[in-house]
Amino acid sequence: MDICSGEGWRLRVDPRRQPFSVLIGGRDWAAELTAREAGQVRTAVATLLRQLEATAPLLMPDETLELEHASEGLWMQLSGTPDEWALRFLIDDTARGAERARGLEGGWDCTASQALAAALASVQLPDGHDESRMRRNVEAALDQDC
Repeated sequence: MDICSGEGWRLRVDPRRQPFSVLIGGRDWAAELTAREAGQVRTAVATLLRQLEATAPLLMPDETLELEHASEGLWMQLSGTPDEWALRFLIDDTARGAERARGLEGGWDCTASQALAAALASVQLPDGHDESRMRRNVEAALDQDC
């Protein structure tokens, strides 16, 4: 079991807990995700960070931006400046025809978002969702460890 946490965020991966083996949380909230959902969140964060890296040189000083990523049942947003950005997400598994459909919404402030992104990149998710290429991209972008 991997447990990472910091000011305003937490991440726990426990493959023994099925089907919701990953817990993510923020200030005053937490939600359990399936390995697939957690993998989607990690992919979305890595994608948003790549978009941020590509867009940052085009911005004026102190200019803010909002980037969005959507995939099956997940919407994620990165907003802020290249140095200080926050994350928000919405999971709606009704799109996948889940028998017990649920919706989740959450987010993290600037400090927590960067730390959570680094933690997501560093943990091994159940069911082969350990994506080393994404891990390297996020760690390089943040230069932080879990």
